[in-house]
Amino acid sequence: MRLRKKLMVDGQEYGLVTENVALYYNRPGRAVFQVRATDEQAEALTGMVQFALGWAHSDGMTLFFTGDVERAVRVDGQQRRLFCREISARLDSNIPLAIRHATLKDVLGAYAAATGLEFILPDKPYASVKAPAFYGHGSGFHGLACAGDIFGIADYHWQAQGDGKIFVGSWADSRWPDRPGTISEEFFTAAGSAARKIAAVPTMRPGAVLNGQRVRMVRFSGHNMTVGFEDV
Repeated sequence: MRLRKKLMVDGQEYGLVTENVALYYNRPGRAVFQVRATDEQAEALTGMVQFALGWAHSDGMTLFFTGDVERAVRVDGQQRRLFCREISARLDSNIPLAIRHATLKDVLGAYAAATGLEFILPDKPYASVKAPAFYGHGSGFHGLACAGDIFGIADYHWQAQGDGKIFVGSWADSRWPDRPGTISEEFFTAAGSAARKIAAVPTMRPGAVLNGQRVRMVRFSGHNMTVGFEDV
């Protein structure tokens, strides 16, 4: 079976030579893409990057990584290597907040206005609970990390989806608890105590449940994924 891949940079498709993508739980992923691009095309290699993949027998492709190009390095006259961070890394900057009688909706609205990010918040009581005040003195990451305690959210987490939208809330209210996956042991090509290697699963992301364990990390390159776990 053939694995199809597609890379878009600032809305323009580029030929992909190699890729190495890492996704993490509660923090931004990273990716390095080597693309076919001449010296004349180099200046256009900025902005948003989107990487999709899918097996030839399936319908369509799945967005696996949405992020921003941090820098492009010349390999030769026909190729560039792009170093990228997942779009949630836009929160990695000083975003001071001071909101009285704040709800989680208010906080995420402020971060969205500051970064251009889009957040997904489940329709649960904690989304509208008011805290006396919400103060963010550092990065957006710090603010999100504190939100679970401030608003009393059990098993709190946040996660960027493949399309770049960011889920914020309890893991129990995410898409994953109702979609556990199972892969037979025979399909793991390598195994360890905390990580296993499998053929690419385009929908696999941190937070998913696979064989009774919660996925914490996904690395993709070529046709394979290395999946890191924790017990559920």
